[in-house]
Amino acid sequence: MIRIWIIPVNDGEAIEIRNLLADADERIATTRQAWGATWQRLEPGVVVEIEKFLSETPDAEVIGVELGGPARWGGKNIDHHCYQGDDRSNPKSSLEQVADLLGVKLSRFQLFVAENDKGWIPAMEKAGAHPDEIKIVRAQDRLAQGVMPDDEAQAVRDIASAEWRGKKVLIRCPMGASSAHTDRLYGQYDEALTIDGVSGKWIYFGSRHQKFYTLTEGGAEGARWVGGQPESGYSGVERPLELTQEVILKFFWE
Repeated sequence: MIRIWIIPVNDGEAIEIRNLLADADERIATTRQAWGATWQRLEPGVVVEIEKFLSETPDAEVIGVELGGPARWGGKNIDHHCYQGDDRSNPKSSLEQVADLLGVKLSRFQLFVAENDKGWIPAMEKAGAHPDEIKIVRAQDRLAQGVMPDDEAQAVRDIASAEWRGKKVLIRCPMGASSAHTDRLYGQYDEALTIDGVSGKWIYFGSRHQKFYTLTEGGAEGARWVGGQPESGYSGVERPLELTQEVILKFFWE
């Protein structure tokens, strides 16, 4: 089977997926979109590359990895997240699904990358990762997401001014929210809410992520998403309307 894979290299899992595909000599098209990547927002250069490839090999299969929205070119999705109006839930991470398609085994490090993508630090701990292994996986993930040293320093400042009520924490991030915030607070909260002053994303972390996803339906200008494990999931909404913001805050502090 001749295939072309479209991958947004925006986290640690995507890097390992690209590594697997490169080792298998698969054709890869890379989109530079951040989290929330979609088929429709593929860069013009990527579109030209894919269409040229398909004109030369019209029977080729197109596979998009974690691209939201309707697939293009009759493409197939590899995913395990739930998007607005599109439930792609899967017990396996995208990395594990790609490995299955290629017929290869994941390394120990890649297994922890897969667990990290499904359930963050708690999932890696449950899978038997050592503290140093967890630090390496998380550091790679943050770097791939574009978290730079200045972002790490800003996270420290944002956390210093965070609002706590018991084991709940609200972090306002005027310069942008990142995994540097939640990584630093791991083990200190039961529920967290980050408010990104740059992208307008409100992201909830905790066991009520499915309820958060439900209550934001129809109340935002942008996308909504949900994922993770039952005890440590996440859900986000982009540019929630003012009324939705009030609903979120009431829900979060109740």
